[in-house]
Amino acid sequence: MSAPDPAPAAAPAAALDEGATPTGGAKTASSPRWFRSPHLWVSTTYFGEGFPYTVVTSMAEILFKELGASLQVIGLTSLLHLPWNFKFLWGPFLDSHESKRRWLLACELAIVAVLATIALSLTWAGNNLMPLAAGFLVLALLSATHDIAIDGYYLEALDDAEQSRFVGYRAAAYRLAMLAVGGPLLAICARLGWTTGLLLTAAVMAALALAHAFILPKVEARGRPWFALARGLLGWRALTCLVLAASLVALEALWDVGSKLRLALEPLATSLPWLAQLGVGAWAGIILLVALLALLTWLPRLRRRLDAARERGELSDYAHSFVSFLDQPKIGVTIAFVLLFRTGESFLQKMRWPFFSDIVHLPLEVYGIASGTIGVLASFAATIIGGRLIARDGLRRWIWPFVLAQNVLNLLYMGVAMLPDPTVLAGAGAVASDPSSWLAWAPLTVIIACEHAGAGLGTAVFMVYLMRTCAPGHRAGHMAIVTALMSVGFTLAGVLSGYLAAAMGFATYFGFTFLATLPSMALVFFIPHLDGREP
Repeated sequence: MSAPDPAPAAAPAAALDEGATPTGGAKTASSPRWFRSPHLWVSTTYFGEGFPYTVVTSMAEILFKELGASLQVIGLTSLLHLPWNFKFLWGPFLDSHESKRRWLLACELAIVAVLATIALSLTWAGNNLMPLAAGFLVLALLSATHDIAIDGYYLEALDDAEQSRFVGYRAAAYRLAMLAVGGPLLAICARLGWTTGLLLTAAVMAALALAHAFILPKVEARGRPWFALARGLLGWRALTCLVLAASLVALEALWDVGSKLRLALEPLATSLPWLAQLGVGAWAGIILLVALLALLTWLPRLRRRLDAARERGELSDYAHSFVSFLDQPKIGVTIAFVLLFRTGESFLQKMRWPFFSDIVHLPLEVYGIASGTIGVLASFAATIIGGRLIARDGLRRWIWPFVLAQNVLNLLYMGVAMLPDPTVLAGAGAVASDPSSWLAWAPLTVIIACEHAGAGLGTAVFMVYLMRTCAPGHRAGHMAIVTALMSVGFTLAGVLSGYLAAAMGFATYFGFTFLATLPSMALVFFIPHLDGREP
């Protein structure tokens, strides 16, 4: 890739966070106190990332149901996930304006205000769902932007070894936030009321914002101020996009264009039923992939235009973010690897419970303990250990052992499916005496835990590699792009999984989940960045 222009050796005082340290400043002498340790702020920031995400994507639908919304309206709450699918569209702005630390803090304060507003609106809005829906939409946009800021800050504040070392802490803190919202917080809402529960949610985010104001090291030079972004968003290009978006909304409202389009595409959906299962988020990722491939064919011309714009002082940071991503070495191989890496995992995950339920007759409570507790703990431990080993010895040393651990363990499920009676893995007497005891199903629990541990090692490899694809100066924007691309292969595999399992049978299907990993493993021989980020 053509490296972006280096930052000036001495940035103007106004462009620096006061007390800022160089990139990787989390290790510098300017922040020696224990509360500035990455162990602490990595955990709190990623807890803060998962917390509002789960409020939007899980709690909202429960709240709408409690307020008497129809099933159709509850189904529409899935659209609140769209800001995460489309966040690559505004990720570059976080690289070019202010600093990721300031974006992070500003988003957290705004999230507190919106959560408090939603909570208080329940006292006067009654069963009017429109203010509530608007509030959750704003919350989703802020939370997605908060995600971009956190990922970008992580890449700015830590060097390559530290980024690898703390990848497991990120995953554990994020999952802990999801459990906190789905468990204790939801119970509080049920017992004390939604207003109290949402105000408590706002208080948690306020505490995180206050802590982050003190514990986050200042490691990054500030970009252009926020008012410059506001001025740019009011330019003619942005206004044109808004007019087009408003026109689409008007067409849908006046002539029901969406329904007519669905009717026109119904024959295609009938012949390819899996297409009907693709949500808007999946199509957003597919559109991004197609757009990047189209831009890739025009890359030399785009590079010349950017160079000319730089000479005139008219270089667009937004355009440069996408072009610089495509201008990396072996970018085609990188994109293919990102798309394919999680396909085998997705094929397996979607059909794991149907297999255990219909074929093995594993009780749900046993599966919950084996997968949701023991398996999750095994995944956390494996991701943390994997990250630390990569930090110590490098990605090249561990990529093959960890990738094989993730993919070969899929064959354990094929072995179980090939047994004439899978329940023989538990003693017949033990199952008969207490079929709901997870101890009676200990061998299957071990298999599930091993597969989760392998997936955790694969996660460590994949997250480290994704971070290596993000160029200095465009880290937030590039991370938003690769995470959007990552979801494309995962989603398509999940959509196809049921049709393939029904056609193949579970034994053959689980063998296929391993075969689906072979293309990504073959690409390991060709991908860049295994020894660190290549210029």
